[in-house]
Amino acid sequence: MKYAKEVLKQNGRMILFYLLIGIAIQFLDLYSVTFYQKILDAFQFHTLTLLPLIVYGVLLVVSTLLGYVENYPEQQVKNKLYLDFKLQALKKLKTMDYLEYQKIGTGRLTQKVEDGSTACRDVLVDFWFKLFRQLLPTALFSLWFISRVKVEYVFFVFVGYIFVFLISNLLLKRLYALKEKILVNQEFFQRHLVRGFMEFVVFRTNKKYDSEYEVAKGEAKSIVDAKTKIKLVHELFFSLFSLLVNVLQVVVLGYAVLQSDLSVGAVVTVIALLGKAYEPIAIFNVEYVDYKLNKMSVDKYYEFFDSLDDPMMASGKKLSRVKGDVSFSHVSFSYSDKPLVSDLSFEIPAKSSVAFVGESGAGKSTVIKLLMGFLKPSDGVIRIGDADLSEVSLNSYYDYVTYVSQEVPIFDGTLRENVVFDKKVSDEKIMEVLHDVCLDSLMERLEDGLETQLGERGVRLSGGEKQRVALARLFFDEAQIVVLDEATSALDNITEKAVMKKVLEDLSGKTFIIIAHRLESIKDVDQIFVLRDGAIVESGDYKDLIEKDGYFKKLYHSKV
Repeated sequence: MKYAKEVLKQNGRMILFYLLIGIAIQFLDLYSVTFYQKILDAFQFHTLTLLPLIVYGVLLVVSTLLGYVENYPEQQVKNKLYLDFKLQALKKLKTMDYLEYQKIGTGRLTQKVEDGSTACRDVLVDFWFKLFRQLLPTALFSLWFISRVKVEYVFFVFVGYIFVFLISNLLLKRLYALKEKILVNQEFFQRHLVRGFMEFVVFRTNKKYDSEYEVAKGEAKSIVDAKTKIKLVHELFFSLFSLLVNVLQVVVLGYAVLQSDLSVGAVVTVIALLGKAYEPIAIFNVEYVDYKLNKMSVDKYYEFFDSLDDPMMASGKKLSRVKGDVSFSHVSFSYSDKPLVSDLSFEIPAKSSVAFVGESGAGKSTVIKLLMGFLKPSDGVIRIGDADLSEVSLNSYYDYVTYVSQEVPIFDGTLRENVVFDKKVSDEKIMEVLHDVCLDSLMERLEDGLETQLGERGVRLSGGEKQRVALARLFFDEAQIVVLDEATSALDNITEKAVMKKVLEDLSGKTFIIIAHRLESIKDVDQIFVLRDGAIVESGDYKDLIEKDGYFKKLYHSKV
C-alpha cells in the first residue's frame, strides 16, 4: 500500500477519530452486557438499587449517541479516500511519460482509475479499518469479559475457533473462485456496455447492437448465476456458524448447570458474549475474500502509478521569457527500432508562420510531439530560443506554447467555459471572437447562448464547430507559440480559409506551426516544410513550391 501513504497522511486525523470511536463503541456495547449481569444478580438476590440501572441506562445512551456520531467520520473517510485516490491519478498524469500514456489508452485508463479508487477505499475501510476498529476489539473485549466471569470458558471459545477455521477453509475457497469469476464477467459486461454507449453511430449503422446485446446478455446470466451461488455459499457458512454458536451456548449452559457455580446473570452474560466473540471471525472470513479480490484491482491500479514518468515535467531550467523562435538541429527519433524522423534540421523565426506537409506517416505529427516535449529525440537538439528543450522544465515551457489537435477536447460544460475556461471576459469580446471564427450560425441555434451546455465531449456540436471553438480559445491565450495539428481538418474549404486568415492576421505577433490537412489552407504562411519518410525534401513559400516540379506539387495535385 505504498501509494496509499500520501492519502492516509492527508486524512490521518479523521481516520484516527474513526478508529477510536469504533473501538469505544465496541467496548461500551460489551461492557453494557457485563453490567447487565450485575443488575440480574442484584435482582435475583433482592439487592438491586437505582444506581446500577442509571449507569446501565447511561452506557446505552452514550453507545447510541456514539453510533450516530460515527456516521460523520465514516462518511468523511469513505468519500474522501475514494476521491483522493482519483486525485492521485490526476497528479500522476501530470508527470506521466507520453508513450506510457499511449500504451494504456484513455478508455482503459478511465476504467482502471475508477476500479482502482473504489478498490483502494474498500481495502482500507472495509478490511483494515474494520479489522482494527470493530473485529479485533470485539473479539478481544469479548474474551476478556468472558475470562472475568470464568476463565475456563475461554477454552470453549478457542475450540470453536478451530472448528470455524476448518469450515472457512473449505467454503471460502469456493467463495473466492466464484467472486473472481464474477469480477472477470463484470469487466467484460461493462466493456460491452461502455463501447455500446460510446459508439452510438458506428454500432447503429453497422447493426451491431443485436450481437452486442446477446453477448452482454450471456455475461449477465453468468453474473446472476454466480451471485446466486455466492449467496448460497454465504448462507451455508453463516448457518454452520450459527449452529456452532448455538451448540456452544448449550454446552456452556449445561456446564454451568452441572457446576452450579454461576449466577443467572453470569450465565446470561457468557452466552451473550459467546455470540460477540465469534461474530468477528465470521465477518472477517467474508471480508477477507472481498479483500483478496479488491487487491487484484488495487494491484492493477498501482501498475498505472508504477509506469514511467517524464523527468522533465518538474525538473530542469525554468523559462522566464520566450520570443517564439524554434530550431531543430540534426534531430532523429525512432520508435520500436523504426526511424520516424532522421537528421532533421530547420529554423523557425519568432512571430513567423510555418507549415509541415507530407503524406500520412511522413513524420509530421512526430515533429509536433517532439516540439511539445511529448517525445524525446534520440539524437540532435531542439531549441526554444537559446534554451535546449531537453534541459527545460516542461511545466515552465507550457506557459509559452499552446497546442490544438485534430481531436478537439470539448468538455462537458457551457460554451463560455469551453472558450475562455475560467477567465473573466466580457460577452461582447467572446461574441466578437465567435464571429471571427464563423460560429454565428451556432450562436443562433443555441437556446441559452454562451451559457448553453454543450454535453459530454461536445455532443451538441459538429466536428467543424468543435474545431472552431478550439480556435476561438487562441484569442484568449497568451502563449507565444501556437501549434495546430490538423486543427481545421473538419472544416469546409471556404470556412477553413476564412478562419485561418483571421487567426493568422489577428494573432500575427505569435509563432504559428501548422500541420496542414489541405494545402490550399497554407497559402499565406511564411514557409512550408515538405516531409517525406521523416526527412525534409523541400522548403519554401507556397508560390515557390507550387511553381517547382517537385514533391510538393505532386502532393498538391494528389489532394485536388
